[in-house]
Amino acid sequence: MRRLSALAVVCATVALSATVFIAGAQAKFQSQKAAAATTVSLNGWVGAKVEDDLLREVIAAFQRSHPNIKVNYDAFNNYQSTMLAKFSARKPPDVFYVAAEDFADWVRQGVLQPLGPFAAKTKFPSKPFYKGLLNSFKYKGKIYGYPKDWSSLAMEVNPALMNGQKTPTTWAQLRSAAQKINVPGGKPICLSADWARLMAFVYQAGGNGQFRSANTAPFRTAVNFYVGLLKSGLAATPDKLGAGWCGEAFGKGKVAIAFEGNWIVGYMSDTFPGVKYTISPLPKGKVNGNLGFTVSYSIGKNTSNKQAAWTLLSYLVGKQGMHLWTQQGIALPARSDVKVPAGRGAFLKQAGYAHPWQFAPRFSKVIDTANNELQSYFAGKESLDDMLSKIDSAARDALG
Repeated sequence: MRRLSALAVVCATVALSATVFIAGAQAKFQSQKAAAATTVSLNGWVGAKVEDDLLREVIAAFQRSHPNIKVNYDAFNNYQSTMLAKFSARKPPDVFYVAAEDFADWVRQGVLQPLGPFAAKTKFPSKPFYKGLLNSFKYKGKIYGYPKDWSSLAMEVNPALMNGQKTPTTWAQLRSAAQKINVPGGKPICLSADWARLMAFVYQAGGNGQFRSANTAPFRTAVNFYVGLLKSGLAATPDKLGAGWCGEAFGKGKVAIAFEGNWIVGYMSDTFPGVKYTISPLPKGKVNGNLGFTVSYSIGKNTSNKQAAWTLLSYLVGKQGMHLWTQQGIALPARSDVKVPAGRGAFLKQAGYAHPWQFAPRFSKVIDTANNELQSYFAGKESLDDMLSKIDSAARDALG
């Protein structure tokens, strides 16, 4: 009887121990599961609704394949100043946009996380990315961001307004064709008072695209040709055509030719679906030249969520994520292994000679000065020499 009681005690003790062990194991599993679930913040700037909707679709696809990571996406206006405030407070989002023109400043401020170690650990290849775009986010040999997409400029032509003229392929042909085009209530060409268009012509004139060289011959040649089209009555700015930008003027049939990026395709499809047009490379000057507009996904140096942040970033710029993001044609893929949407071949054809819309450190203010001076020159308020000298001085002052 005593032996049976002892045995019962032993059995009860074993059972209790097993129950405690199982309960502990379950609690540990639940704890590990809870610890594995994390929230990653993603910040960008406010864009068109179609872009925001598409990005949320891509995020939803990521969350389905990574159920333990929740993405908290937020976009805001005044992006630069907002991000600088976050950096100053050492509370950056985990993943965020970095425009190529901001990269030089932000990387030198030490607010961006080098991504090489994460890429090496997960064997994430950089080879599929177009070299020029990837180099836009390198500093001292290290990668601080991967391009999420890009666009070059191209020449949009409305054949119905060309008066039988062939699509021009050189500056001389552009001027010659424009002289034979008559657009009722409009002009042959739309040109913006914006260096983000004119700088492509500077590269075509053999320039280096840097504002500290504003007083050089290529800048002068490009401005004389570009603004010369306006002065000769062959072109007009959007405001003179009753439009907010050249894409609108083109869609309204106010011009036969415009110079815009990939973003015009969706705009035309949504706003002017009945307008038939072609897309061709920019006309060649002394050499071929173009601009490449790109933005990276980067990780904050001070975020504590770096591994989960990398998981999100590498998905967004990976083959699958970039395909989902670019398949509708909002932007061009920055990877050579992602198919370009139909009708965008002319943009991609110029990738080999597209220069990043990017500047030396502290040049964000110079861009504003340069555009203000250009608009003054367009309006006839100052001379070409004065404009170029002021831009050159502002760039050199920024360099210190």
